Amino acid sequence: MIIVTVNDRLGTKAQIPALPSDTIKQFKVMVAMKIGREPHEILLKRQGERPFKDILTLSEYGISNGVQIDLEVDAGD
Repeated sequence: MIIVTVNDRLGTKAQIPALPSDTIKQFKVMVAMKIGREPHEILLKRQGERPFKDILTLSEYGISNGVQIDLEVDAGD
């Protein structure tokens, strides 16, 4: 079990427990439950990089315990 910090860059950070083998899609569901959004509205990425692809795992992106990733919400405007 690892703890990943998700930062919305607006002053809010959430710590989400996950497994390194969880896919980004599975992790988005956990994040969505914590922040009250739908998983399809969430983009996760590292600062300055492209958004993570849903089919890859946290470990494939090098995300381990204590890592912080950025959260963007696509409101569909």
